[in-house]
Amino acid sequence: MSRAALLDGIFQIAYVTNDSDRAAALLKERYGAGDFYFMRDIPNEAGAMTIALAYAGSMNIELIQPSASGPALYSDWIKDAGGFALRHHHYGMLINDEAGWQAMRARVIELGAAIPMEGAVPGGLDYLYADTTADLGHYLEYIRLYEGGREMFRAVPGSPF
Repeated sequence: MSRAALLDGIFQIAYVTNDSDRAAALLKERYGAGDFYFMRDIPNEAGAMTIALAYAGSMNIELIQPSASGPALYSDWIKDAGGFALRHHHYGMLINDEAGWQAMRARVIELGAAIPMEGAVPGGLDYLYADTTADLGHYLEYIRLYEGGREMFRAVPGSPF
């Protein structure tokens, strides 16, 4: 069995911010991102968060604005920001099938990378974060889409889905 290439299939660059509207404007005006699709007040165990998605060409750009109390995977990334913060957090990779998902998960474990967050949105997607911050300075997120997840990405202006 060949080893999973953990950087194969990058489709997304994700940032954590404390002001998703300002970050979206900056990425649109300076870096060529398209219009952002905002999902505000998404409930989680630590309050609510905002996710905004756009495309810059074929690259998906994700903005994550956590509540001040978490989840820590995101809020800790910007906790020391004195003002506006926009910090690279992870690359996102799509996994298309169960065999690829299992190979990726096995490779992450083989590398000794912690998995600080893993879960599913029923009918939408499965996700897993690999902590590669010691080696790469950021996380790697793996996503397996189902029809509901493809519908979400299709709602983003300029989507190739």
